Amino acid sequence: GGNLLLDIAPKEDGTIPEQQVEILKNLARWTTKNPEAIYGTTRGLPFDNYKGKSAFSKDRKKLFLYLEEAKDFVKIYGLMTNTISARILGDDKAKIDIKSKGNGDFTFNFSHVKFDQDVTVVEISIDEPMIRVQNDKPNLSLPEALENKNTKPAVYEIAEQLHSGNNIFKNSGLTEDGMEMKLPKTDKTNPEILNWISKHAEALYKTEKGLPEGHFSGNSVLSKDKQTLYLFVEGIPTGPISLKGIKNEIARIRIVGEGTLLSHEIYNKLYWSEVPGIIYIDVPKEKLDKNLTVITVLLDKPLELYREKVGAIESNL
Repeated sequence: GGNLLLDIAPKEDGTIPEQQVEILKNLARWTTKNPEAIYGTTRGLPFDNYKGKSAFSKDRKKLFLYLEEAKDFVKIYGLMTNTISARILGDDKAKIDIKSKGNGDFTFNFSHVKFDQDVTVVEISIDEPMIRVQNDKPNLSLPEALENKNTKPAVYEIAEQLHSGNNIFKNSGLTEDGMEMKLPKTDKTNPEILNWISKHAEALYKTEKGLPEGHFSGNSVLSKDKQTLYLFVEGIPTGPISLKGIKNEIARIRIVGEGTLLSHEIYNKLYWSEVPGIIYIDVPKEKLDKNLTVITVLLDKPLELYREKVGAIESNL
């Protein structure tokens, strides 16, 4: 909650990693560009309503979304407001097309956006200061997903359904390796979606509900034995992917359907603290899937999470 965008701390020897020093150097530039999205903000949307970092202005008439990647769209669920507009802070030429189903679900489509090198801020303005947030997303059926003409939104919705625990591939004809699939097809089936499913089948086949809020800023799923974690990475990240609160040792990380092994670093782990360090995973841009990238993290044993029993920061006053 609140306004915590950075996770910076020294290593055991007291030095600050070069990667985090660079973050500090860019902080002045970023805060000068986005002051309204920093000062006086309060806790944002629940994770189930928006898979990312967000904050409200003090009067709750503005909602700020902090994008850590360059991407085509974002989705918000259960935002009950009648009047809404949006802009990219510091980018007057950016275009945002807002689509609504009339039930509080919004899609914000981006075009001509000059994404910030660190974090892009979307400012969403509404008329009513009080927003009722609800979470009753309908389940998506597999035929609906397969017949979507727009591949990126379709595979994103598939990832959201899997993350929430609704595996739409149950008894569908999907195979573990994506070969010889027998998924239901019609003349409206989008072949590009089928190709994406085949490529990433291991992350879709019999996987279960993903990580709770606070561990990964996006959708995820777990293997049935809880020893493999799959991360759905949207767009083009502006920096390393981060994982928090993972108590396990990491055995191996790779890109699903492509095979490239990925390196990782762990920062902010203090020897005297039980709090796990933050895992940073570098993903080469040339290895990203054009629709939705999936990263698999193999753990040394079934997943163990560190869940801190403290209240969230409610205000940044």
